[in-house]
Amino acid sequence: MWWRRSAPEVATARVIGPVIGALYLMGGLAVVAIVVLPSGGAGSSVVLTVIGPLAMVTGACVVCWGQWLPRPAFHALVLLGTALVSCVVSAAPDGTAAMALASIYSFVAVAAFFLFPPPLALAHLVTAIGACTVVLSVRGVPAGPVVALAVVTATVALVVATLVQRASSASLDGLTGLANRRGFDDALDEAMRVSTRTGAQFSVALVDVDHFKAVNDEHGHAAGDELLRSVAADWGSRLPRGALLARHGGDEFALLLPAHQGPAALQVVEELRRASSHTALSVGVAQHEPGELASQVMRRADAALYRAKADGRGRCALDGSEPDGGPPSRGEAQRTG
Repeated sequence: MWWRRSAPEVATARVIGPVIGALYLMGGLAVVAIVVLPSGGAGSSVVLTVIGPLAMVTGACVVCWGQWLPRPAFHALVLLGTALVSCVVSAAPDGTAAMALASIYSFVAVAAFFLFPPPLALAHLVTAIGACTVVLSVRGVPAGPVVALAVVTATVALVVATLVQRASSASLDGLTGLANRRGFDDALDEAMRVSTRTGAQFSVALVDVDHFKAVNDEHGHAAGDELLRSVAADWGSRLPRGALLARHGGDEFALLLPAHQGPAALQVVEELRRASSHTALSVGVAQHEPGELASQVMRRADAALYRAKADGRGRCALDGSEPDGGPPSRGEAQRTG
């Protein structure tokens, strides 16, 4: 289910930085507006004068370089945002300005439910609403407006969570529940960015269900669909931590193996192939090389898959090495026994 995922699929490295940076920029701009424009209060404090530009500079930096930050850093940025909003609300020149600035807490809700899985996002939301309630109560704002603002912030969070869930489902395969080709491509792009930043190596594999057309022709498409679901279940339950299995199209699956060099990736997929209880599989593996494009590493994996199939199917091949057949899987033994 969508609320059990580690993070929303839409929160890729390409969009995280611009979104969080834009929220910081707009929040800082709102503070600057209170400082610069007439508000009818007794004058702005030094706190507002400092925090407004600081938030805008932080936002600009995150827009430019946020894609290079590790995901945990965004927890710190969201918590920092809550703290900064609390400071400016406390330092607002009057109650009207305090209420206006408190509306920035809704930005925290947007960021949390865009970036994090619902349990963590909910923790950030509760923290923001709690801080909002305490700070406005200390400022002497009546309970009615405080509750209304909390309701608005929670509603914004609910809407963002719903939209994120719908957008994330666009990256899922409806038949198997795995990532689809779009979801795999997004994950591959992010793995390449991590590799560029840290030098971490990874490998990809393409998996083909042998004789799948014969299954469809002899037993019907329903049997073929059930076979694909069975392969997804077999492999999905045995994947190493951090790996992503996707249905790449038709009877082909794609596997992303972060932190695995080619030989280690070959060993992983060979163990998975042998454990497949429903059918024989052919697998091609390629290790990403520095400076290589996504299309290039996928082309090499496809070439390795072609070699595995040409050499008899039911085996794994690593780009640049000989195919590894090994003993037949249970599915192969059932068909040949």
